[in-house]
Amino acid sequence: MPKLHTHLKCSATLTSSCYFPSKTINTHNLFDEIIHRDISSLNSLITSYIRRGNPFSAWTVFHQVHHARSDLDAFTFTPILRACSMLPYSNRGKQVHAHMIKIGADSGTVVKTALLDMYSRYGSLVESKRVFEEMGHKDIVAWNALLSSFLRFDLPLEALGVLREMRIENVVLSEFTLCSAVKCCASLKALELGRQVHGLVVAMGSDLVVLSTALIDFYSSVGCVNDALKVFYSLKGRKDDMMHNSMVSGCVRNKRYDEAFKFMSLVRPNAIAITSALVGCSENSELCVGKQIHCVAVPQGFTYET
Repeated sequence: MPKLHTHLKCSATLTSSCYFPSKTINTHNLFDEIIHRDISSLNSLITSYIRRGNPFSAWTVFHQVHHARSDLDAFTFTPILRACSMLPYSNRGKQVHAHMIKIGADSGTVVKTALLDMYSRYGSLVESKRVFEEMGHKDIVAWNALLSSFLRFDLPLEALGVLREMRIENVVLSEFTLCSAVKCCASLKALELGRQVHGLVVAMGSDLVVLSTALIDFYSSVGCVNDALKVFYSLKGRKDDMMHNSMVSGCVRNKRYDEAFKFMSLVRPNAIAITSALVGCSENSELCVGKQIHCVAVPQGFTYET
């Protein structure tokens, strides 16, 4: 497969169509102040904007300095690629990639993984796969990013293919990997395969608190509510709202209404739990049960706008 950079125009200029006025930066709007920061401080500034959910300001900083500095590195481009995926116009990310190629900053597992994720979020699965294939060393983060890309496109069979390849390559699976595997099995309604993944989770000693919601959703999706209940109760006191929401939704979808109301009574139901329960009632054409759930929701302060 031809390398991705052969499909990019390596322009030295990031066009004005991708530019946001520097007024999006508050205390850091002076070019001279930014340009003289050391690279570590500059990277920290850009990363801090991303962590605060402010990709516009991260982009503006990068746009101001990318011509004037020759020391931009993986820790500069990784958050900028994330900013690109959060902002409109996919051409922005492609131009950053072209700039990385021009200055020789497009190698290394960290930036390649960031590129893979960016293209996936843009909806460009072909480019994501190509970036992955170009990687020299593939760590667990890179494999998980590819796995997430297939799941994002609702391609569970292809995702399972990635999992098989990981096993062949003797990649040590992380809890994120196992969670993705469970989601694949749920999408495919693959009960036996899901049980095997569950067994692998137990054999590896993985944290069931992390994986329990995915397992509960899986067993509920294949009609095995009793297995979902076993997962739930095996956690004893380590249950959070997401687990309760999953049990509510699973019980309603499988017409186990008594259990659903029991779980709703254990904790204050949130909007997700109420919505999941009502969707289940709609799918099962259960108007009466839906009205009961509505009666639970109203005293809790939920409205039509919630």
